[in-house]
Amino acid sequence: MNTEFFITKNQEKFKHLLAEFIKFADYSETGQQIDETVNFLTSLLKQLLGAEVEIHRDMGGSPVIIATLSPGQEETYLFYGHYDVQTVGNISSWLTNPFELTEKDGRLYGRGTGDNKGQLMAQICGFYVYQQIYGKLPFTVRLFIEGEEESGSPHLADYINSLKNGPLSDIKAAFVVDGSISQSGKHVLRLGNRGVLGFRLTVHTANTVLHSGNFGNVSQNASKKLIQLLGRLIDFETGELLIPALKKNIQEESSLEKTWIDQLPEPTNVPSPLFKDKHDYYHRLMFQPTLTINGLMSGYHRDKIKTIIPNEATAILDSRLVASQKCSEVKEDIEKLFKPEIDDGVAKLEWLVALEPTKTPADSELVPIIYSAIKEATGDCLVEPLMPGSVPNYVWTDILSVPVFTIPYANYDQHNHAPNENMLTQSFIDGIKITTTLCTKLI
Repeated sequence: MNTEFFITKNQEKFKHLLAEFIKFADYSETGQQIDETVNFLTSLLKQLLGAEVEIHRDMGGSPVIIATLSPGQEETYLFYGHYDVQTVGNISSWLTNPFELTEKDGRLYGRGTGDNKGQLMAQICGFYVYQQIYGKLPFTVRLFIEGEEESGSPHLADYINSLKNGPLSDIKAAFVVDGSISQSGKHVLRLGNRGVLGFRLTVHTANTVLHSGNFGNVSQNASKKLIQLLGRLIDFETGELLIPALKKNIQEESSLEKTWIDQLPEPTNVPSPLFKDKHDYYHRLMFQPTLTINGLMSGYHRDKIKTIIPNEATAILDSRLVASQKCSEVKEDIEKLFKPEIDDGVAKLEWLVALEPTKTPADSELVPIIYSAIKEATGDCLVEPLMPGSVPNYVWTDILSVPVFTIPYANYDQHNHAPNENMLTQSFIDGIKITTTLCTKLI
């Protein structure tokens, strides 16, 4: 039977399954309806796919679901998704009920349609399509579904470590189905992502603000001191990063990666551009580390003047790391740069987030197989050597020691985390096609 014909014939069934999934307001930050969602998925995976399902709760937080399809095959691949969603925010900003799937103008509206329930359900339906047409999968699937992604996956690494010698011991590669496709509308294969290290730097120079007439020139200004310290991290004239660990292990693009970049869309509507051309744009986003000041807080900043010397100043920053760089090494260098002030009690460092970068080699034997599957299913495919943002894919490369491939199914304008979240109906169908087609090629 033809795959596309079968999917078309059953698409109302697939949308109904998604509608049942969307009904749950399963917020990882509050824990509400998490158990109901886990029960729904457990029943669905067993009844629809004949899966062997394990529920893991031993690390705390929301449970992890591991569903196994076609056990005992020579190769085993892990497919990742998450079932938790962000809160809806201001309900009056929604044009539809966020927990009732609504199809309108070629889009499926509802909380989680894009992130990540629609993409997860497309995977599940894609496996179902393969089973109905071809029978048993030619490889074993471990469908790994977590419930804390929207809270930063705080227990994900612990779960992977605890399971790596058990159900995750035989994984050949990991597929992460999350995120958005290209703004051009073409589907994308991503081979890595930058890491992120976030921190707060606080300077404290006195117990209270001081009068600028009485203490100007004789007492330290916390705002000035903070700027001086930030100048140890970055040259504000040239933009050069001064942290030693961010200047090491920077890899240049390979010829194949340059070819892929040439096929990516031209950047548009970039405010205050710093790049020279298209290649420089993608090079800066994928292959260069960054240091970004997210916010500065100090002193008086209202309409009129208040002649004071601030006694406290704070900056929040993040650094994006590229492949082969380590958060621990960057942290160590930053602590050394500020050690005199930290020891004197003038400065305080607080680490807020740390995710390692990942990169799957461009010459991986699986790249052309995945590329051909996406192109066959959707008509085209772009390859991004690295995603500029940061996701916890390091758990697959660093803990399981397997390559990871990110294949987003949702449209670029899915409005995830915002009101009126949606997934194009065609994107949902394409996701099912990609999953089924990939199963025919990963043999």
